[in-house]
Amino acid sequence: MKSTECSEKSPLKARGLQRVMVSPEIKFLAAPARTVASELHNPITHERLNFLLLVIANLASSEIFVDKGGFMKWELSADPVLAGAEDKLEMKFKACNQRGLLIYQAGQNQDFFAMGVFNGRIYIEASLSGQLLELFVGDEDSPPVQQNQTHEIVITNMKEHHLGQMRAVINGNNAPLSVLTDVQPELSFSNANLRGNTYIGGYKDVNDLRLQSDRLYNYPIVCLSYLRVGIPSREVDLKSTTESTGQDVPTCPICAPPSIATLRSSRSFMKVEADLQPRSGTIISFKFRTKAQNGLLFYFGGPAWLVVYLKDGKAVLRLNTKGSGADESYVSANSFNDGEEQELFIERDANTATMKDRAGNTIALVTFQGEGADAAHSLNVNSLYVGGIENPATDLTTDAKQYIEVTESLRGCMEEFRFVSYSGVALTADQIDFKTKTMKSRETTFDQCHELDTCLFKECTGVGQQCSLGVCECKPGWNEQTPGANPLVCIDVDECQSNPCQNGGTCFNLENAYRCQCPPQYKGVNCDTERNCFNFPCQNGGTCIEGTSPTPSISGRNCTCPQGYTGVSCEDDVDECSLPNNCVVGTCRNLVGSYECTCKVGYDGYLCRNVIDNCANNPCDPGTCYSFIGGFNCTCADDPEARILNRKDCGALRVTGPVGLTPFALVAICVCALILLILVIVFAIFRRRYTREKKKASRNFISADAESRENIVKYEEEGYGEEDQEAYDITALRQNATMTRASPTSKVPDSNDVGEFIDTRLDDEELGDNLGARDEFIPYEDEGEGSLAGSLSSLNSSSSGGDQNYDYLNDWGPRFSKLANMFNEGESEDD
Repeated sequence: MKSTECSEKSPLKARGLQRVMVSPEIKFLAAPARTVASELHNPITHERLNFLLLVIANLASSEIFVDKGGFMKWELSADPVLAGAEDKLEMKFKACNQRGLLIYQAGQNQDFFAMGVFNGRIYIEASLSGQLLELFVGDEDSPPVQQNQTHEIVITNMKEHHLGQMRAVINGNNAPLSVLTDVQPELSFSNANLRGNTYIGGYKDVNDLRLQSDRLYNYPIVCLSYLRVGIPSREVDLKSTTESTGQDVPTCPICAPPSIATLRSSRSFMKVEADLQPRSGTIISFKFRTKAQNGLLFYFGGPAWLVVYLKDGKAVLRLNTKGSGADESYVSANSFNDGEEQELFIERDANTATMKDRAGNTIALVTFQGEGADAAHSLNVNSLYVGGIENPATDLTTDAKQYIEVTESLRGCMEEFRFVSYSGVALTADQIDFKTKTMKSRETTFDQCHELDTCLFKECTGVGQQCSLGVCECKPGWNEQTPGANPLVCIDVDECQSNPCQNGGTCFNLENAYRCQCPPQYKGVNCDTERNCFNFPCQNGGTCIEGTSPTPSISGRNCTCPQGYTGVSCEDDVDECSLPNNCVVGTCRNLVGSYECTCKVGYDGYLCRNVIDNCANNPCDPGTCYSFIGGFNCTCADDPEARILNRKDCGALRVTGPVGLTPFALVAICVCALILLILVIVFAIFRRRYTREKKKASRNFISADAESRENIVKYEEEGYGEEDQEAYDITALRQNATMTRASPTSKVPDSNDVGEFIDTRLDDEELGDNLGARDEFIPYEDEGEGSLAGSLSSLNSSSSGGDQNYDYLNDWGPRFSKLANMFNEGESEDD
């Protein structure tokens, strides 16, 4: 088995041939060229005129389309293509891939400039005086460059990148710059160190590039509208290339959606529709993902063959243009079964085939020189299988079965399969739509890469195992107990073994993870950050929402306050009475965290907004009720005009006084009046008896024994002489009733005065204990010697306490007659 070195030049280069790729759009424009000439010899019609105008308009507004594997190249010249781009670079394009090279300027030694698309952002990489510059244009969270969209980019002051003066605008919006590495040297495309070949839209050979990262090793599949550089702006002629595979198209083609198929088992296959005519050239490219070590990628053959498969993870290229005998093969040095997206390019020209990776590096090259081989080396085949073969026993020739080691299907996903067969001039490899171009298939699904579907026919029952892209492997967080051992045994990784939890946090081991239970003061995955809510809690029952501030700060948390409180920490009571629409018709009283409404008469509800419907219970039935604030009025059949105010029902009208009284009230009043009358009568009876008893006691007192009723009289020296030493004796008064005054100085008591005296004594008796008049010290002034009354002292009185007759008082004169009558009347009443 013979293999050739990868460093050999491509047969296309050896023959000096330039590959021309013609897209369907170009075919459309090339065909009408003869038609236009023939139309000029025919009479001009309306339809023909419109056709000519359409062709002219398309030619005037043409764009350049660079397909996969294509490029535009300018050789080194005295006038650099990008001269002035360091001041301003403008570009309008549409890309189909999420990564790929747009512009590359080669320089001397190791210097270069490169710009392209990587994961939806513009990426710039440049080596200036041996120092690497790397930066991104655009936001990573919302990449500005999307598929099937036209983008306009304006970059200014690239030469002053190190001074922070560089600016970028994408689609009219300022785009942020993310500098990965920066250098001091200025960027100048006119500098001798940065003058060399220029590539746009791709590259011819990967060896032409000096990129230090792998971000731009790909073809963007791009359509270019214009490229302008410098101030003032100068447009680059995209058609004045030294070498180009670009196609002049009227409009950019729409990026075809990727065609994807999932090969679910070792028996999967797709037999696709393809040009099977014997041709001298073949181009096949595709993307795939798998973790399986072995699997067929494609088979184009019968009886000759061109085949690529994986063996032990390595890519194997085989070619036999004769259809019998041994073939030529080459095994790549690197593996392609890591589960990541891989891409391979296979190009056959006659008896030589090369295989390249995503970046364009040649990883395999074979030349078939079998004895008796066709000099034209046209490949005689009858089928194109992708991902597997329907029946290897019958679909492969005896020699093919002998040399093709792997016939089992690929467990994984196949995407963007491109194929073209040609003779002489290379053509563009068009993408095959698996869903519409597959003639036969088995255990295959389309449209998406379903990784788990690759495990439907492969059970992974071990603990901690899972199936992914056709193989059993340990789940994340599990390790192989013995790497490479069969059967596979997985053990759980204890993520807590490294003690990731800080500040007293407790670690809990999870599958492929761990969880820290932090003390109240700390937060974070590893309990390494103080909680703002712990240091600055919310008051009055507020809910604290922790922020992202790494250091304790009151601004690093927010408080959601309960109703009635406000403030940064819910510390302020809200005066609800100051808020609008509170207690609309009533009096508001603010409370702590709330408020209270006292509604006016006729209103109710939480905010006193509701007018009380006093007719809600229909109190006027069968009449009509009319409600008003604070009351209601009934309109009844006997008063249809509602002249009676405040009528509360439609019952019979009643005659009422100024104050309407109920029967119960009248009965109560009568009972009270009767009780009052009885009390008055009882009081009168007791009063009369009391008065009678008093008078009786007075008479008894006067007629009592003189010694027991004697008034003690003290005579000092206030009289008219020593002779005024005798007390008045009531007996003497009785015996001398008719005496008159013996002296002008003697005074006869007036009857009115004596009556007043006795009445006063009776009044004194009412105040006390019914014991009669009190004894007193009486000073006598004008009673000296010669008094006709004699002694008034009761000590010498001979009167008894029995009944007495007071008629003798009449003998004292008219003045004592009244006194005699009073005592006699009292005596008669007692009898």
